[in-house]
Amino acid sequence: MSNQASTPLSGSAESSPDGRLDSWKEIAAYLRREVRTVQRWEKSSGLPVHRLQIGKQGPVYAHKAELDAWYRDHRPDLESDSAEQDAPSLPDVRTIRPWAVAGAVVLIAILSVGAYLARNKSFFRIHSAPPKVKLAVLPFANLSGDPNQNYFSAGLTDEMITRLGSLDPQHLGVIAAASSNALVGKPISEIGRALDVQYALEGSVRRDGNRVRIDVQLIQVSDQTHLWADSYDRDLNDILRVQDDVGAAVAHQIRVTLNPSSTKDGGNVAKRTVNPDAYDDYLRGRFYWTNRGNLHKSIEAYQLAIQKDPQYALAYAGLAGAYALLGQVPYDDMAPVDAKPKAREAAKHALQLDPQLGEAHAVLANVAFSYDWDFERAEQEFQRALALGPRNPTFYVWYARYCIARNRLPQALEENSLGFDLDPVSLPLFNTVRAEIRYSMKNYDAAIEQGRRAVEQYPTYWLAYIWLGSAYREKKMYSEALEQFSKGRQLSGDQPVMIALYGHALALSGDAAGARKALAKLQDLAQSRYVSSLYFAVIYTGLGEKATAIDWLDRAYQERNDRLVYLGVEPMADPLRGDPRFAQLLHKIGIQ
Repeated sequence: MSNQASTPLSGSAESSPDGRLDSWKEIAAYLRREVRTVQRWEKSSGLPVHRLQIGKQGPVYAHKAELDAWYRDHRPDLESDSAEQDAPSLPDVRTIRPWAVAGAVVLIAILSVGAYLARNKSFFRIHSAPPKVKLAVLPFANLSGDPNQNYFSAGLTDEMITRLGSLDPQHLGVIAAASSNALVGKPISEIGRALDVQYALEGSVRRDGNRVRIDVQLIQVSDQTHLWADSYDRDLNDILRVQDDVGAAVAHQIRVTLNPSSTKDGGNVAKRTVNPDAYDDYLRGRFYWTNRGNLHKSIEAYQLAIQKDPQYALAYAGLAGAYALLGQVPYDDMAPVDAKPKAREAAKHALQLDPQLGEAHAVLANVAFSYDWDFERAEQEFQRALALGPRNPTFYVWYARYCIARNRLPQALEENSLGFDLDPVSLPLFNTVRAEIRYSMKNYDAAIEQGRRAVEQYPTYWLAYIWLGSAYREKKMYSEALEQFSKGRQLSGDQPVMIALYGHALALSGDAAGARKALAKLQDLAQSRYVSSLYFAVIYTGLGEKATAIDWLDRAYQERNDRLVYLGVEPMADPLRGDPRFAQLLHKIGIQ
């Protein structure tokens, strides 16, 4: 087959005589995709795009020959990755009658649309009514003069994003906090190009005891015009009203046609006042949860908020999320049998107070599939969470991992892409999940590429080293794998998951003595904290001691370890698949 036949649409776009395409529009036309899709491909899959100057947002160009070669190498993945499909091939109209041509075109269109929608349920969640306007909420500056108050300004920014995002998701798209944080300090024009937004909301916070002054201004990105500005000097117990006032003003200024039914009964929430101390604790808990630095501190803060305001639904949802993470790999500093029931209880309490909290439904989905192994109920809860929070990137990350566990890997890629579209600058998280998906597909080269992207941009993001090292290990590149796992150990503070992966790679590389030292290290850690039996099973699998490995997996089953649901697609478990005991374990979990 010639190279010409393998390209998406050779010669479809105007370009320079040497085959160069000089804009995103030309590149997108050549690849028969939308501009946003090819921009995402550059970030997630290495689309060969060049820039005329140093910096992320310089003018771009690409060479057709390079695009052709890249497309041929990536075509199988792109066909499942992209929500857009190549144009269908039509019969030669010279050989059939005109009425047949018309009928065939109509039939092909109907079948193509029907097949696409059948394959892509998420179309109805986010693509059926794309937002007409996009807004970035930039991190509110802390003007209190106390760095210890950074959590307050960061939490208030998150709350403002959540409130604005709930106004009318079909017409107003609000970029998630991680993207806005990644561009802090950048010129408004650069932020607009990077996030593809038309408006930006800037703010500052000055807090003095229970008094807070919030200054906000709305900027039109195209000409950097300041459309509106206001100041709010209020008691903290009126902070919910301030958030609603800002939301209403922003909506009015950008002329969003609000749909009252989409506000999740927000009016009732706004009428409540909030206990200032409880709100402060809630923001502190959210800060620690978002940064994953200390989930125990997050739990303590949420519990304090609940003590001060027992009707605080968001605090219960936050508490549920913190317990859910603390009881699962790789954050598992608490046994699942202790953490996951507490997560479920807090989520249910949150829903009793506010049945429309997507965050609580997402936690119930997490517990259902990772702890109860009730996959049908998990699917229902995820769909409920996504319906209530269609623009929450976290929901797509969690649902993508659920799809991995269910061996729905192409769908996992799709859900990951949807989350990326909502948070286009938060690359480490989405590249890391994408590396995990590629690893589960046994596409190790693609997993390495994704992992490298994550660690190059955020070298301290230790989760990326898990999948980068794992992909190297499966390619039998043991020295590279050990290097990545070693970095992960250092950056994570020697988390048990990194010790286990390091020991497993040592065993496969022939260093049995080193692997047993890793076992001893885990045993030592288990004297002072929870260490899952799964980690011992990992190293024994590497040592080839299959019976002992399955013994430890049985213990992990009793502990309800969440990673057991991934055993059906986990390459590391391949040496155990011929053992009847392993097959019985998969059957008990419900994945075979």
